[in-house]
Amino acid sequence: MNAAAPLTLELLGVPVALVSNDEALRERLGICYAPCAAAPGRAALLGQAERGPHGYRVTVEGRAARYEADAGAALRALNHELLQALMARCRAHFFVHAAVLEWRGRAVVLPGLSRAGKSTLALALVLAGARYLSDELLAYTSAGRAEPVPRALKIRDECVGYFPELAARFVGAGEGRFLPFAALPEDVLSGPVPVGAVCVPRWSPEGTDRPVALTPGEALLALTASSLNFGAHRAQSLEWLAELVGGATTLALPWREPRAAARALLAELEQ
Repeated sequence: MNAAAPLTLELLGVPVALVSNDEALRERLGICYAPCAAAPGRAALLGQAERGPHGYRVTVEGRAARYEADAGAALRALNHELLQALMARCRAHFFVHAAVLEWRGRAVVLPGLSRAGKSTLALALVLAGARYLSDELLAYTSAGRAEPVPRALKIRDECVGYFPELAARFVGAGEGRFLPFAALPEDVLSGPVPVGAVCVPRWSPEGTDRPVALTPGEALLALTASSLNFGAHRAQSLEWLAELVGGATTLALPWREPRAAARALLAELEQ
């Protein structure tokens, strides 16, 4: 992508155009959103990250401008603002902060706030044979399906050591470290699928790496705590989440080593 050609995407059916005058940042955006690339078409949601003499000005249509000091912070800000604008456009969706994988034709939802280990477990599950919808966002509709939002997996510094064979494939550093999709198994991307399991992760040095039963009520509370647009749908939010939980296997996963935890979770879901 050059300065005159925006990166054009489609996310949840919404056309998106991302523009930057910083070549390195444009390249990083292309890595993050590679599976979402689309030909230019109808009027798009516009996101911009423009480098100036004192840093970056980040804007997404309908959102206030943000100012960041470096490219990594600008990338994070653009991703965040784009998500907020996307949620405002997709009023029919319910959004939860969660990693989402597909296993045997059903979505496995890992809800949680930052540092629960969602992305680390998502990568471990992909390497164990699961397919990928998102490491950050459950986009759920009244049709009862999880929709893919496949941005590149983001892995923090302290978690890179779990995946030594991939260490050289990561791009960026710190909060801006992503794993290109080219480093993942072929056919890793999943289309929309019904939800089959809700598994609430929690990292602990005493973690057993074994899933344990969770009541539907506890799973509902975890999804509610991680919801991103609960107020937009009011009472319907609880109805949708209760419906989701009512048809799903509900588990907790206290983990310490992500690959062992991923194997144990998939084995549990086979039963």
